[in-house]
Amino acid sequence: MRLVATLFLVAGFACDTAHAFQECNGNPHVRVLWQKQIIEVGGTFFQMKKEQLSKKTARLVGHDMVFVHNRAGSDTLIRHGVSTSYNCVDGEGDVGLKKADVQGYQANPLIEDNSLPADASIAGSRSSAASGKGHGGGKHR
Repeated sequence: MRLVATLFLVAGFACDTAHAFQECNGNPHVRVLWQKQIIEVGGTFFQMKKEQLSKKTARLVGHDMVFVHNRAGSDTLIRHGVSTSYNCVDGEGDVGLKKADVQGYQANPLIEDNSLPADASIAGSRSSAASGKGHGGGKHR
């Protein structure tokens, strides 16, 4: 019984340093630690927020970037408005997280559109064409 308890204890310590991650080669190089919600981009670690989009799709958001993972094999990093596609592979091990300086979570800024319409002389509320009479929806012979 003590042997089993000792094995669980040793396995627990060993698992503490090993992390499941995704290795994504490309420019910039990306490593994703889903369990810790951390992404490494070009050697810098960022704390992110995980959002589950569907059973097969999840994303990490924060620091003016979004990393989207689809279990079908397509991964995409959107950073500063630039989209980069990756084919990532799963890995496990010590990825240097304990020595890393992880940037704390920072929410993505909301973009507020304060721009004027193309024709500033147009004012008032706009309604959809389907809401007015005579705009489609009728039977045509």
